[in-house]
Amino acid sequence: MSYCINPRCSHRENPDGLSHCKSCQTPLLIEDRYRLIRPLRELDEWEPSEVFEIDDRGQTKVLKVLKKKILQPLFEREAATLQTLHHPGIPQVDADGYFSLEVDGRRLYCLVMENIQGINLNDWLQQHGPTNQATAIGWMKQLVDLLAQLHQEELFHRDIKLANIMLRPTDQLALVDFGTVRPMTSTYFAKVAGQRDITSVVSPGYTPLEQINGRAVPQSDFYALGRSLVYLLTGTHPIDLPEVDTTGQITWRDQVAEPVDLWFAQLLDDMMAPFPGQRPLNAEALLERLTNPQSPQVDSEQPKPWVKLLLAANVGLLLLQFVVGWQWWAARQRFENQALNQPKTTLVAMLPSQSGPAA
Repeated sequence: MSYCINPRCSHRENPDGLSHCKSCQTPLLIEDRYRLIRPLRELDEWEPSEVFEIDDRGQTKVLKVLKKKILQPLFEREAATLQTLHHPGIPQVDADGYFSLEVDGRRLYCLVMENIQGINLNDWLQQHGPTNQATAIGWMKQLVDLLAQLHQEELFHRDIKLANIMLRPTDQLALVDFGTVRPMTSTYFAKVAGQRDITSVVSPGYTPLEQINGRAVPQSDFYALGRSLVYLLTGTHPIDLPEVDTTGQITWRDQVAEPVDLWFAQLLDDMMAPFPGQRPLNAEALLERLTNPQSPQVDSEQPKPWVKLLLAANVGLLLLQFVVGWQWWAARQRFENQALNQPKTTLVAMLPSQSGPAA
């Protein structure tokens, strides 16, 4: 089966062996090498892009086709980003993997990339249910390592969510859909500081407030990653979790399928903090907290020896203060009594005798 690349074609499926679409006569072999095998998502004329599995001279790859010219700058940026980055968790793109062609009077923009085998974590969650802490931490380390590489290249993704995270058969994760990637340029941050309009990308439940307002920063990726992990641990989409207050913080710890350690729960809450400055500074800080977890929890049922000693010292000081205070009060009472009695004695002594000589 071959598919026609023409979005306006009325019948895009074609049997094998044809060189041109039987419906619109568009060539089925693109750039003399790529043949569209099947769509990887439902074909919708209103969607700005389409994604196909393709055959490239015997190799299976993925072709992303942009239909809306207005989004071409973002699409070109995605192509340039993927051609620059070299990481096992990022789809690879060949130097000639980006091109455009005219089809039926319409310009289409095409990006050929590595076909990531596996399943996205959104589908994985629907099949397997919520995961446990150990799996979540392992996956988080992979994704933070990937973000460290991305941020080191002065880029941030802006659309991290379970549907954009692929799990390979080797249990390795890959991040896909770099159409929303943004470079950390001085021009961009000048726009943010000047509150000028910047294209915002919103995925409900995952996107922080500053990004909704067009002010995304690298820490916005941490927020989306934290929300993704909470979804994996609870099985409940972040948008369906109860909010603590108007800042958008969510209550999730009592929703987990299996208990998680306090340090890990606190780390996720820090990643999902309402304001970017409250989140971890960078990917290295996140990895440090994952590698060397320190729980702030104190076991109240079995206090440590130094806690007992401190408690005993406080009780002793309290008793000492009571004794000293009582002695001070008793001494003051004695002094006041003596002061009251002393003037009376002196007055009697100074009065003249009432007896005298007889008249």
